[in-house]
Amino acid sequence: MKTNNILYRTLLLGAAVLAASCSEDYLETKPSYTLDEEDVNETIQADPAQVQAYVTGAEMNLYCGGDYWTSHDDFGLPAVKLTTDLMGEDIAYHNDGHFFCNDYQLDNRMGNYRRTASMWNQWYNLIDNVNTIIAMLKPAEGEEPASDDAKKMLGEAYGLRAYAYFWLINLWQHPYNVSKTAPGVPVKTEEEYRAERVPVGEVYELILSDIDKAYNYLKGFGPINGKVGLSEYAAAGIYANVLMFTGDYENAAKYAELAAAGGPLNANELLSGFNSLSMSEVLWGYTVTEETTGYYASFFSHIDSYMVGYGGAVGFRKLIASDLYDRIADTDIRKQWFGYNEAYNLLDNDYSYETSQNMDKYIQNKFRDAYLTTFGSKSPFTSDLIHMRSAEMYFVAAEAYYLAGNPGQALAKLKEIMVTRDPNYDFNGSGDALYEEICSQKRIEMWGEGCRLLDAKRRGETIDRTLSTNHAVDLSHFNALTYKANSDYRMIYHIPDKELQNNPSITEDNE
Repeated sequence: MKTNNILYRTLLLGAAVLAASCSEDYLETKPSYTLDEEDVNETIQADPAQVQAYVTGAEMNLYCGGDYWTSHDDFGLPAVKLTTDLMGEDIAYHNDGHFFCNDYQLDNRMGNYRRTASMWNQWYNLIDNVNTIIAMLKPAEGEEPASDDAKKMLGEAYGLRAYAYFWLINLWQHPYNVSKTAPGVPVKTEEEYRAERVPVGEVYELILSDIDKAYNYLKGFGPINGKVGLSEYAAAGIYANVLMFTGDYENAAKYAELAAAGGPLNANELLSGFNSLSMSEVLWGYTVTEETTGYYASFFSHIDSYMVGYGGAVGFRKLIASDLYDRIADTDIRKQWFGYNEAYNLLDNDYSYETSQNMDKYIQNKFRDAYLTTFGSKSPFTSDLIHMRSAEMYFVAAEAYYLAGNPGQALAKLKEIMVTRDPNYDFNGSGDALYEEICSQKRIEMWGEGCRLLDAKRRGETIDRTLSTNHAVDLSHFNALTYKANSDYRMIYHIPDKELQNNPSITEDNE
């Protein structure tokens, strides 16, 4: 009788799913247990709904982070995105003596640091979880999944695995177009474990295979579980971003268009606070409850200028960089995402510091906790979290069309979204000016949503914080003012010390 080796420590059902999925385990070199294939076929394949707890646990993995809120700057995917945005030039952390300051100063990448351990742990916990789902539900070669439910769960599992490896390979190595043979990260699937640093190109082969399976399993089902589940639209969005890294721009445009179709643009919602999955542009996110909130360990605690959290009443604001702010037209509704607004200050927070520094116009209003936007009808820091919006995909498609040699389609796609942001938008440039406009408008649109660093790495751009007047004055001390995103050694993390100590197959590390 054959067995299926599942390369992870089992996650228990019910409440134990949360605890196990947020544990601190590192990569294991041997399977922890086996499942009898006959039992799997008779139980799980016959009733795939039994696997749903694992899917729920995987969705939670993206939310709870690698250390399960043991630090207030570790809260899953939103923390990863905020961290990487702070490594770019579009968020000015002028008063940077607090959480995330080391990321902003490009000094949070060493193997003995909590940031590297937390992120590594988060992504591999997620991979362990989805490997189990795939092992339980994967049909025999040439066969189809047992049911539509099985298709959806397999699609989500493959998509989440692709997403995890996409972040891992781009955080722990320079991008695909720099060197496909550079040492990447260990690879675990439901069938094998390669403990060595698998080359970048081979990791991308797995990512592309996984996201293709994900999209095709999910195709036709539409939004899943109120947008908490990875849908066909979100899978297409991940696919598009992966293809942008590999240089397959024609297919990147194709999948970006498929993703954008899942979320109609709606300018009337752009000032609502970005705190609800009910926004029509949302493709994928997470619903936070009173039972699951990390409270101060949360995205809105760190980003919302008007709440009781770190970015609000405590005073460590995340401002828009002045250079990017100056690019926003006065007729653009997104201009209202920034600038102190008395109507939002329902808790009477003190902004005298920003006023004294002439920086109150850079205070962000884009992200506001639902406690304030619905004042009292929700508990603090239980806002929905947005992982992906259709708006991003318009800019991905525009850039992909341009790079594929179709500037006319690129301009048309850019205008399609921009007229919903600025009714007076009339850009008609071409060549380099068109490409720069696409990239610039995406930076404005996606401010605070975790796109900037990966875009800069993929394009080989130079991050230049000297163009803005409101970055922290101590950045020169850290040589963190101007640097090349796809070659500076500080743009990639070290392997965590615990992994090096316990994995003899990794004998080299980054610079």
